[in-house]
Amino acid sequence: MKNSYIFIAVCIACLIICFLVGRKTIDTKESVTLEHKESVSSIVRIPEPKETKPESPVYKYKTDTINNIIVQKVDTAQIIEDWIKSRNYNITLFDNDNGKLNIDASVQYNKLFDLQYTFTPIQKVITKQKTPVFTPFVGVSYNSLGYVSAGGGLFYHDLGIELRYITDFDKKGVDFGIKYKF
Repeated sequence: MKNSYIFIAVCIACLIICFLVGRKTIDTKESVTLEHKESVSSIVRIPEPKETKPESPVYKYKTDTINNIIVQKVDTAQIIEDWIKSRNYNITLFDNDNGKLNIDASVQYNKLFDLQYTFTPIQKVITKQKTPVFTPFVGVSYNSLGYVSAGGGLFYHDLGIELRYITDFDKKGVDFGIKYKF
């Protein structure tokens, strides 16, 4: 009778130790993924430029050179056509881990006509997965031959050991087993 109390106390102590060891030892796997978020786009209002006229320059020296000015033929129609022409620019300012920024600009009549931007942010997502190295387990069973057993064990990753106390109330014994998790 005294031996059975000692055996039960040892089994309970083993279960408590296995539980504490299983809680303390944990492997951590960390994975980093980049997640694209919703794009933000807008039209930038172009302010009207202020025109300033500089004062007349003050010449310190007298010019002593005679300039021969050669007059070239000017194609006025081509100059006006070039002035009216709209030029569109699509520039990617950056495309890195922070996101992607595109600028769409239009120039017409020698000034900035339209400016739009599209920003697609990217967020870094860090996922930590904790898996226990030691996993304790307990079990109770009864079979058709009249045997009752109680026991427990410990898994180290996928390989485990088990110790069970088996009885049919006439004979008593201990079962030791090895297990593998699929």
